[in-house]
Amino acid sequence: MQQVRVDRGADAFISPGALLKEVELLASEGVRFTTMVCLDVDQEFEIIYLFQRLTLDMVRIRVRISKDEELPSISSILLDAVLMENEIKEFFGVRITNLAIDFQCRMLLSAKSPQTPLLKVRPQSQSLGGGE
Repeated sequence: MQQVRVDRGADAFISPGALLKEVELLASEGVRFTTMVCLDVDQEFEIIYLFQRLTLDMVRIRVRISKDEELPSISSILLDAVLMENEIKEFFGVRITNLAIDFQCRMLLSAKSPQTPLLKVRPQSQSLGGGE
C-alpha cells in the first residue's frame, strides 16, 4: 500500500471570500476533490476540504465561519463536492450557497427526521428563550 503525504504548506485557514479563488487555483493544477469535514466548534463551524494532487499528496483547506454566516459552494468548480456539501448542509445546518445541485436538506433525511441532527450548539440567533 502506498503512503499518502500531506502537503502542510497548503494547510491554511482562509476566509469564506477566498475559498472559490483558492479552489479554482487548485483545480487548475489538476487536484481532485476527496472529501470535506465539518466540525461544530461553539459558535462557529470549521470546514476542512481535502484534495489530492496528481502526485497523490493531499492538500487541506480550512475555513472557519460563524453559524450565521454563509459559505459558497465549490460545486460550480468541482462538481464532485456537491454530495458532501449537501450532507453538511443537511446534518449541520451550514448555510452553503449556490450548490450546483441542491437537495433542499432532503438528500438523506426525510421530512420526519430531526432537523440538523449533528449540530451540537445552536447559533445565538436561534437559541430558545432569547438569552439562554
